[in-house]
Amino acid sequence: MNRLFLKVLFGLLFGFSCTLQATEDKTLSDWHDPAYIEKAFVEIAFKNEYSTKLSTLSKWQEPIRYTFSYHRVHKNPIAEQLFNAHLEQLQSITGHSITQAETPEQANLKIILTQDKLYKQDILKYTHSYIKDIERESHCLGHYQKNATGAINQAVVILPIDHDMARGLLPACVVEETTQALGLPNDSDWVNPSIANDSSKLDLLTGLDYIFLKILYSDQLHPGMSLQKSRPIIRSRIQQLNKDGIIKQAAVLVNQQGLYPLLY
Repeated sequence: MNRLFLKVLFGLLFGFSCTLQATEDKTLSDWHDPAYIEKAFVEIAFKNEYSTKLSTLSKWQEPIRYTFSYHRVHKNPIAEQLFNAHLEQLQSITGHSITQAETPEQANLKIILTQDKLYKQDILKYTHSYIKDIERESHCLGHYQKNATGAINQAVVILPIDHDMARGLLPACVVEETTQALGLPNDSDWVNPSIANDSSKLDLLTGLDYIFLKILYSDQLHPGMSLQKSRPIIRSRIQQLNKDGIIKQAAVLVNQQGLYPLLY
């Protein structure tokens, strides 16, 4: 599909929300403080919106191989373009291999595009989650499972695509659910600017999200590590990113790939 056509189409469909993204990212500059980044990373990486307990660190070790699956909806090239672009950006940021599987059987990340009326059914089928009213309180959903060592080895992203496209939520759902599937499971209303903040209406990755991913996929951090063991490594990684100027440049660097070139 022609890139210029996609850019115009995405701009018409999603331009308002992405304008909000650009405005908010420029005004929230206090997140560059290393102490704030550490506190925010712990909030997003070691907590979960559906549990009050601290968890161990979650991340992938094996390469991620994703596939698209359609449940009684037509193939959607726009959605696939958004996912492909964002997953390519996640690979670039983290250095972790993320590619489309050659066959569905090889996939360990399944992207399910479904109908709104089938959303609850698919949540039960693919996640076995019985959280009350989850299909009403979410516009899309991501879920991952871990092996005995704490490494993520399977994940699923479920989008009721008719619902999301009608409300201009497709980019936000693509970005949030696939990013969280890398091991950043929590949402928080005080972490800003971030896609993990549901009240801020940020649709695309921010500089702070970029730093979260850089920290999480540091070679010194391993799946299953406790917060106590992880904290000195997290702090050291933040210090190095700050020294290298990456924190200061993060908001610019994150704009160079992924959905930004498609939408602007």
